Amino acid sequence: MATTDSSKKSLLGLLEERFVEGVGFGHRPGGQFRPDATAWAILALEAVGSTSGTAGKARRLLAHAQGEDGRVCVSRQDPDAYWPTPLAILAWHGVPEYDEPRRRALGFLLDADLIGVLEGPQTGESHDVTIRGWPWTVKAHPWVEPTAYALMALRVCGQAAHSQARDAVRLLLDRQLGAGGWNVGTTITFGQEMWPTPEATGLGLQALAGLVPEADVHRSLAYLRTQLPSLNAPMSLAWTILALRAWQETLDQPHERIAQVLARREQRGPWDTFSLSLLLLAAHCQAGLMHRLGHSESGGR
Repeated sequence: MATTDSSKKSLLGLLEERFVEGVGFGHRPGGQFRPDATAWAILALEAVGSTSGTAGKARRLLAHAQGEDGRVCVSRQDPDAYWPTPLAILAWHGVPEYDEPRRRALGFLLDADLIGVLEGPQTGESHDVTIRGWPWTVKAHPWVEPTAYALMALRVCGQAAHSQARDAVRLLLDRQLGAGGWNVGTTITFGQEMWPTPEATGLGLQALAGLVPEADVHRSLAYLRTQLPSLNAPMSLAWTILALRAWQETLDQPHERIAQVLARREQRGPWDTFSLSLLLLAAHCQAGLMHRLGHSESGGR
C-alpha cells in the first residue's frame, strides 16, 4: 500500500503545481486558463481532501469565467462552446458561497432553445436524432460526452426527474452500441456498427448509474470488464474504474493499476490536467463519482 499511497501523493503534487495564481488551471503545464480543466482539478482536490486552499481559489476563478446568462465557455472568444457549464456546476456543488453561480448555470442548461434537436428522421442515421441532448456548441447535434456531463450536473442539483434529464437518459441509451459500450455518439455508419471506447463507455455508465436497471447496460459493463486488464491510458483506466465502482463491481487491485499507469508517465511525457484529475478521482471515489458528490435525485418538472 505504501507504493499506491506514494502514487496518490505524486499525482496530487503534479496537479497542484499546475495551478497558477490569478489564472487557474490550464490544459497542460503553463497553458492558458481552461474552465474544464479547472473544474476537474477542483473535483480531484476535494476528493483527495487537499488542505492547500487551491480548490477554493480555483472555484473563484471559475466563477469569474461565468457569463451573465450563466454559461461557462471554453473561452470568452468562443461563447457558443458552452459545454464546460455542467462541469462548473459539479465543481461548485456543495459550497454555499457558489449557490448563485450554480443556480444560473443550471438555468442556462435547462434553456430548451440551446439544446440541439434535428426534426424528423435522417436518412442513414441509426440513432434517434429527435431525442434532446446537449451538444458541443450551440444548437448543434447532441453527443454522448456533453449530454453525460449535463445529466450528472442535473442529478447533483436534484433535477434527475426533470424532463430534460429523462431525455438525456433516453439519448444515452439510444446511442449505446448493440454489442455494448459507447463512443462519441455514432452507432452505425455505412451499414457498419462502430467501435466503443473505454472512456466514453465509462462516462456513459457513470452518468446512468442509479437511474436505469443493470439489464439496460449489462453489455456495456461486460465490455469494460474485458477491457480493464489491458488499459494503460490514464483517461480510459480512470473512467473504467469509476464506472465499474458506480455499478458496484469488484475490481482487482485498482490502486496498483493506477500506480502502474503513473509509472509510465516518464515515457509518455506530461499528461493533461483532465487525465491527472480523473486518476485522482478514480483512486479516491470508492463508489463512483456521483456517490462522491452526494447527488440528490429529487425534484424535476
